[in-house]
Amino acid sequence: MPISKPHSTLGATNTSSCSDLAMYLEKENNDLDKLLKKTNSINDKRKIESRKQFFFSHSENNISTNQVISTIDSNIKKLGKKDAKYFAPTINFSKEELKHIIQSVTDKKDAKNVWELNIQEYELYNNKIKEYTKLIMTNYAKNFNRENKGLKSGNDLVYFAKIEHFRKFKGIDDEVLKGIYKTGDLKPGINSHVHLIVSRKDKTQKLKLTPTTKERSTTRTIGGNTYHVGFDRMKWINMNEKSFDDFFQYKRKEREKFINQYILKNGSPKEKAALLKEIETKEQVIENTQNYVKNNTRNTSKRWRW
Repeated sequence: MPISKPHSTLGATNTSSCSDLAMYLEKENNDLDKLLKKTNSINDKRKIESRKQFFFSHSENNISTNQVISTIDSNIKKLGKKDAKYFAPTINFSKEELKHIIQSVTDKKDAKNVWELNIQEYELYNNKIKEYTKLIMTNYAKNFNRENKGLKSGNDLVYFAKIEHFRKFKGIDDEVLKGIYKTGDLKPGINSHVHLIVSRKDKTQKLKLTPTTKERSTTRTIGGNTYHVGFDRMKWINMNEKSFDDFFQYKRKEREKFINQYILKNGSPKEKAALLKEIETKEQVIENTQNYVKNNTRNTSKRWRW
């Protein structure tokens, strides 16, 4: 399932400028610039340039890093010096989900990495991820339950997103410790993911939005004014999973569902055993149905063969 972590700031403090984070997210473009310097081929340069990713918002593409910093850093009305100014969620897909996205936009069933996509396929692949990201941010806005205050969709937020396609090994990874790879080596396979920088305040700068709050859904009344607080992270992940399945027409297996994975990881032994039995039963029913359809189709084809 697409795991979305609202608390991540990639090690940067989020009580001041987002400049360090925004500049850090230029790392893949910087790596591509290094590749550009190694080739004199105009065709190769064109291909490398086409791989660069830029920030996008709910309504714009190709946004500069300076604009991101300026916009986020200025959207802080009535926030104190020690208050969080922004949050940096990440959208991380499973291998099965990424494979499905690529198959849905190309004819490539077993692409080993994004370099195997041509320029047109690569652009379409990125556009699909962008559109899905916007669905996630609308889910983010709705999860605050402030529609009566004008917070209805991702368009009411101040956020910027950037797609990355590579991950690198770190010194603590098993593959590095075993000597298979070195720190900084690119991880094999499709590793596309999305980084976001989301302002603490909405577009109007009237609402303070905190996705890391421990409260899931609470109504408070102060000075005669009633307002809603809270953010249900579990609900957000489930909403994003449903949005993925609907948008990409993805038939998610029982074992892939977030709620099932959560129970298998955190449930009691009794809960885990009961769920595994339920999953196995459902999988067997699906397998039997598929075999029946396959055999029935084959027999029908034989009857009509001349």
